[in-house]
Amino acid sequence: MTLAELLARKALLILTITLLVATCSFWAVHLLPENLALQIAAARFSGAEPNQQLADVVSQSYGLDRPVIAQYVDWLARALRFDFGRSLTTGREVLQDIAHHGINSMRTVFWGFIAGVGLAVPIGYVCGRFAGSRLDTALTIFSAAVTTIPSFLVAIVMIQFFVVELGLATLSGTSGWARLWVMILTISISVSGSLSRVIRAAVIDVRNQPYMQFALMRGVPERQLFWRHGVKNALRPMLNYLPVVFMFLIYDVIVIETVFNYHGLGWALISAVKALDIPLMQGLVLALVLFYLGCTTLSDLITWRVYRQKAH
Repeated sequence: MTLAELLARKALLILTITLLVATCSFWAVHLLPENLALQIAAARFSGAEPNQQLADVVSQSYGLDRPVIAQYVDWLARALRFDFGRSLTTGREVLQDIAHHGINSMRTVFWGFIAGVGLAVPIGYVCGRFAGSRLDTALTIFSAAVTTIPSFLVAIVMIQFFVVELGLATLSGTSGWARLWVMILTISISVSGSLSRVIRAAVIDVRNQPYMQFALMRGVPERQLFWRHGVKNALRPMLNYLPVVFMFLIYDVIVIETVFNYHGLGWALISAVKALDIPLMQGLVLALVLFYLGCTTLSDLITWRVYRQKAH
């Protein structure tokens, strides 16, 4: 497959999934059995008693009195132009809010991913290199534990230990490493568990290959042999598993930002759901989906590049 064919397929896939998610997010909100305008009025005007008159004002202001099909066609046409309207809570353009919160999330996601890979690779390599040993057993138990423990529980433990007990971090502000490093550590622990197990299996598989066994019988040092000839084959399962890692990252972003009260995309999505800020909520859902699709596309391009170099 050429690069142009790969990009064309990914572009078609991204467009199809984005349209599907956009449609589902729109109808999931507008097909609720309750009066949507009344719910928005109750969420926005908490100081006033919500009534039908107030709901009618909200309905006329945001076009909810029109047929749902007409609302859907109009919203989809604007969404294709990246026009999601204004947030009902902040009054700003939805794209401005997404950009503002997205910068914070991208910072934690990037460093959390780097730290997670940096933690998973040595754990997976050591487990695969010394498979069956006590060290392998201990690290495998650790990996399985952090995989099964929910992210919010890991975040709570991190806050209790590093913030409350040791005072090495803070929960205030949206910048500075005094707060970010605990979140990055939390994300890296959650991500590294499953990834290290994939790397362990890949290392064991490569070590059992005939060419590796033959070279070892000839006296070639295993470490030198692995890093020169085996690492690319061991890299394949890791690259194929990266889309799953990105899926975990999106989940971790939503959960961990909420626990840490960090103003990123996850925190903004939860706040938009609570306030029934429909334009912001729909825009954030599409932003998270596009983030996931973009990351998986990047993973596919890297995988394609590695395989192409090996074929040549």
